[in-house]
Amino acid sequence: MGNNYKKNTIIYNNQIRFDTLRVIDKDRTPLGIMKKSEAIELAQSHELDLVLIVENADPPVARIIELNKYKYELQKNEKEMAKKARASRIDTKEVKFKPNIGEHDLLIKLNQAQDFLDNGCKVKITIQMRGRENANRAEVFKQFKNAIESHLVNFKWDSNLALNGNRIIGLLYKDG
Repeated sequence: MGNNYKKNTIIYNNQIRFDTLRVIDKDRTPLGIMKKSEAIELAQSHELDLVLIVENADPPVARIIELNKYKYELQKNEKEMAKKARASRIDTKEVKFKPNIGEHDLLIKLNQAQDFLDNGCKVKITIQMRGRENANRAEVFKQFKNAIESHLVNFKWDSNLALNGNRIIGLLYKDG
């Protein structure tokens, strides 16, 4: 709690513990270096607050702005950053197959995988085998490796097809 509390605390007006500050006004225009008392008087003459924005600068930077407006700007920036972080996240989509899948169904699922790749998603290929299907794993492995490499375009293997228990799993991503 201690560290997070400090991060969200806004230091303003008489809470500022520095004597000399680099001051900017509400429109971000630099007003130069001045004493804290002068800066606070200037802010109060415009019915605004003096808010410390860059503590570790030399000298520290303070801005003349209404406190609530400053808080609002901070919240808006945080929301914007979170939105960008969400947008840059890469989704992973999964396409599941069974070893005895029909040719037409195989093509439909491979087209679906291609769509996911084209939209910038990673694609997890899972081939689920049951009972006797495990007997000819090597055959199934070859069949799907060939099918994937001959039908899909612009992709690279993130992790090659590999046997994992009774499944064959591989991960693809968009190339370029």
